[in-house]
Amino acid sequence: MKWTGKKVGLALGGGGVRGLSHIGVLDTLEQEGIKIDLIVGTSAGSLIGGAYASGQSPREIKTKIDIYLKSPEFDNSSLKAIGLSFSPAPKSSLQKAQSYFLNRYYLMRAFFRPSLLPGEDFKSLINYLLPDIDIRDTRIPFYAVATDLITGKEVILSEGSLREAVLASSSVPGAVEPLRKGDKLLADGGITSSVPVKAARELGADVVIAVMVGRALPKATNADVDTATEIIYRAGEITSNKLEEAELAGADIVIRPEVGDLHWADFARSSDLVKKGENACREYMKTIKTALREDRVVSSPGQLIAGFFRKYFSPGKK
Repeated sequence: MKWTGKKVGLALGGGGVRGLSHIGVLDTLEQEGIKIDLIVGTSAGSLIGGAYASGQSPREIKTKIDIYLKSPEFDNSSLKAIGLSFSPAPKSSLQKAQSYFLNRYYLMRAFFRPSLLPGEDFKSLINYLLPDIDIRDTRIPFYAVATDLITGKEVILSEGSLREAVLASSSVPGAVEPLRKGDKLLADGGITSSVPVKAARELGADVVIAVMVGRALPKATNADVDTATEIIYRAGEITSNKLEEAELAGADIVIRPEVGDLHWADFARSSDLVKKGENACREYMKTIKTALREDRVVSSPGQLIAGFFRKYFSPGKK
């Protein structure tokens, strides 16, 4: 299949553990021969996108994550502990007791620390998955999106440590401590851009493939918005959803793996997420290939002028 000269940008959205779906999307695009010219990632999208851009194959990334999730390091980490708290999976009496005391510990920590989780636990995952290189040295041009909590603006990280850029982009507010960089205080890119479509376009992508792994706006009943807390929470959900849909409207293709209501930290139910990414990408493969076919190339002004003269002034034309 011959493609156009269009530059293809991949915008990988945030969603915590749901971001493992990105691996399946990347694997399917690779198998179908879709060349990616640049990758822009937010939060979990920056972690998986950064790993792929650095030269690791989707299957290598999956294998490394599988090994990590079975390791003693993960078993003893706060990442697993907080995920266990939110998982609906059946718990043993010991696990229930652990969740009870951990939840209260995290609540107390929130009043005195900038994050619920110790920073080292999250850094260890990033350091394990990503090489220690400059972001400019990735095999595929890569950019991580973060948010400056001081100015409230989106920040596109395009130089410096790859690991540091991903850490900043993935610093979930309240859960992971923001990264101080000069006069900036960088936190999760999802605060300003949950799926970085606009950034991918600004960075030169002609065709933007967006992968959205956030949860859809859940249905609600009158009973779900009965108290002030529930109303505030519901209003936040609606605002976030509307902002996300507005950004996705700028993409050429939007891939939505069926991640359901999986919590961002629920690693206990993460095993089938890669497959969900593969399935979702295959559903859109015809659309992707149509967008990239050679016959969809927009002619340059010179080509248009040459075509005009061939049509109206070539020998035999009257």
